[in-house]
Amino acid sequence: MGSLLGFGVLLVMVVTVGGLSPQVKSVGPPEHFLHQARAECHIATNGTRREVHFLDRFFWDRQEYVRFDNRVGEFRAVTELGKEVARQYNSEKAFLEGERHVADSFCLHNFDISVPFVSKRRVQPKVKITPTDYDRSSQNGLLICSVDGFFPLEIEIKWLRNGKEEDPHKVVTTDVMKNGDWTYQIHVMLETQFTRGDVFGCQVEHASFKGPVTVQWEPQTDSARSKKWTGVVGIVLGLVFLLPGLVLYLKNKKGRAIPQPGGLIS
Repeated sequence: MGSLLGFGVLLVMVVTVGGLSPQVKSVGPPEHFLHQARAECHIATNGTRREVHFLDRFFWDRQEYVRFDNRVGEFRAVTELGKEVARQYNSEKAFLEGERHVADSFCLHNFDISVPFVSKRRVQPKVKITPTDYDRSSQNGLLICSVDGFFPLEIEIKWLRNGKEEDPHKVVTTDVMKNGDWTYQIHVMLETQFTRGDVFGCQVEHASFKGPVTVQWEPQTDSARSKKWTGVVGIVLGLVFLLPGLVLYLKNKKGRAIPQPGGLIS
């Protein structure tokens, strides 16, 4: 099965009316317009065979008016505005010949540089579960599984309860967001009822992992929280009472005289 990879080069120029070419006539406002040139490389690979489709497209105020297609071998007008421009470009033999070789000199050159880096790059996501909107009276709440800093884009995330997948209707997923450093993040929320003994898990499958990775979270009851805080308070109080005795012991030890050899004479 073949794969498809596209490269794009975008050149944007904001100029005054009449600056496009001698063939474009000024028709009045607006005072400024957008002239855009965009080169596209579409490369289909099937084993060792690569098929390159190169397009050099020109836009006037967001509307494409002329393009070069390497499968055609010359410029063709897309709108009435592009007819004269296509005729002029096709009459410039050196320029036209250069466009015909771009598929090899530009597209395949960049493909060979970029694909090994992109295809082999793996960044493992950081997975964290955050409980929020917890209602102790009804035991209802919202769990957020945050998956951040991963590459490539493809990822699969499931919510589990006691090892079984949760009802998809209870799950809300945000769009995948770009971090700006060639990594992505996504957040998957589960609205459910917390029950004593339940163990929730956020299972992530990604190319950077050898297999599925699951981060678990277990709701704590009021008694569990009470025991936890009782233990913390006990440790703190123990340190408070122990510290003065330890200081006094060290001071007494420091002030005690050390017996010298030969101190006793018979």
